[in-house]
Amino acid sequence: MVEIKAWLGLFLAFCATFSWRFLGVVLADRISSTGLLMSWINAVAYSMVAGVLMLILVNPTGILITASLGARLSGLFAGVFVICLFRKIPLSIAIGIGVFVVIARLESN
Repeated sequence: MVEIKAWLGLFLAFCATFSWRFLGVVLADRISSTGLLMSWINAVAYSMVAGVLMLILVNPTGILITASLGARLSGLFAGVFVICLFRKIPLSIAIGIGVFVVIARLESN
């Protein structure tokens, strides 16, 4: 019985994901990429990513829990500062990780 429920859950998840993707393909030509609907969709998507990021930063799990909140936020702020300054995502990721590692190492010693 448990195996049937697992397969049913997998099938329903597939149907839910596939139906939205199929709807996107069908409506892609009818929705303006600069319209109000797409602006709302982008805002919701960005807010969901920001929410997950804040959850990971403020309430981490795994090995990240050993680092202090200050180290995690310093890495975030350094990365945001670099992306605002230079507009280069790979550079901002590298700087953010570097700042986090340096501060986490200094705090552990």
